[in-house]
Amino acid sequence: MRRLSTIILGLTLSVTAIAQPGIKNFDVANGFASSSPVYLVPYKGLLYFYGNNGSSGRELHSVSGANNAQLIKNINPSSANAIRSGFKRPIAGLGGKVYFTATNGASGEELFSYDGVNAPKLVADLTFNTDSSAPDNFVVLNSKLYFSAWTPTNGLELYEYDTVNAPKRLTDINAGADNSVFGPMVEFGSKIFFVCNTTANGSELWSYNPLTNTAAIEADIDTGANSSNPANLTVIGNKLYFSATTFLNGRELYVYDNSNPPQRLTDISASALSGLSPVFSNAFAEYKGKIYFAGRDTSGDRHLWSYDPSNSNVTLEAKVNPNGSSEPREFTVYNNQLFFTADDGANGYELFAYDGTNPPVLVADLCAGAGSSLPSELTVIGDELYFAANDCKNGTELMSYNHKRLGVQKVLFDAEVDIYPNPVRKDLHIDMKLKNDEQLRITLADATGRVVYDGDTLPYRAGKNNTDIPMKNMPPGNYIYYIRNAKGTAYITGKVVKQ
Repeated sequence: MRRLSTIILGLTLSVTAIAQPGIKNFDVANGFASSSPVYLVPYKGLLYFYGNNGSSGRELHSVSGANNAQLIKNINPSSANAIRSGFKRPIAGLGGKVYFTATNGASGEELFSYDGVNAPKLVADLTFNTDSSAPDNFVVLNSKLYFSAWTPTNGLELYEYDTVNAPKRLTDINAGADNSVFGPMVEFGSKIFFVCNTTANGSELWSYNPLTNTAAIEADIDTGANSSNPANLTVIGNKLYFSATTFLNGRELYVYDNSNPPQRLTDISASALSGLSPVFSNAFAEYKGKIYFAGRDTSGDRHLWSYDPSNSNVTLEAKVNPNGSSEPREFTVYNNQLFFTADDGANGYELFAYDGTNPPVLVADLCAGAGSSLPSELTVIGDELYFAANDCKNGTELMSYNHKRLGVQKVLFDAEVDIYPNPVRKDLHIDMKLKNDEQLRITLADATGRVVYDGDTLPYRAGKNNTDIPMKNMPPGNYIYYIRNAKGTAYITGKVVKQ
């Protein structure tokens, strides 16, 4: 049998570049420390986020593709944070600039801008002292920036910034210092939608119309002073989807067409039991014509559900964890698949992908074993799927997954490895000549990163070793093999073609 690929391994490289097939760990803080990236926002091909590099505190960074992340500027001197945790969306791009919330140590948390070249500058200090107006929930509409901000005189209200004149307050729904506007906010139907809590109506869905300069309640879903507490406002197509609570039905999925009253779409948990949860970002995603979300039935377990607008069917799509709650969250569409975080009961909270037909598959077990890497804020820019996760080695860091990176080779332990035949029709043979005894695990993934073969961690002696991977029943296409040691600190990857 003719051997078509032989790889000579004799280097030792850093493992932080690619932790698993297709994954890059940017390791902004270097080593075991966590940079804890938050508020991931794409703009003009770049990803902007806040992270702590270990010396500057939590500051604004950017990254392009798989390049190293760059600190924009240490806005708050020394190691002090430029922004607290707990914001929702304090970054947005508009007119070639990035607008964001930060404190320089003197002004409190206020509105800043960055033009990509010069140092960031303070746009407005709405509180005129060291108090923080804390701009948040940024939305762009008609070349203007809308956001919520707080002042001691008017509380939390809606503001507009036209990038030329000073930001102006648009609302004072609850007169005086009482708060009116609660995020997150979204642009829908040429209006800004948000949640407002009033004495008369409780916490309900409101909007601001820039054409008429008026704020108005859109729907009193749980009538009277009761609160439906709308959450997870998400625009899909020409509809606004969100979850809301009523006394009779609990929290369920709703849709609003900006004309007729909002319509309840689900009642997954019978009667007043809630079928949905309001707490996670990226709570809904449209994929292949269906709306996907985490649903909770009468058992109390949360799994992957869908709503089909074409026939109003509500379907339990998959139980990633067959023995308990899989808690799917952080939905986004990437490479024509639905990506999300879930717990399968064996690998903790990790990254999964679903093609709408076959069972969801584990894309990467970043924190090996039962530990959870907790991927969050899944954000797509081109071929990169960015997210924050903890691989249990480098802390919580910015990572990205790129299905096109699966063929990249990395050499991380001394050996000679022979992979043949390649292309392969039946069995893939792997011969290894090791300089030292090793505990090795061999994995095979398809072009999407879906693991199709996952061998046990086995002892291999110094000298010649061989093993086979059965590929006869695998579909034709490109695959990647992945050999790593027991600690995951050394590995090699390479491409295999199945005919």
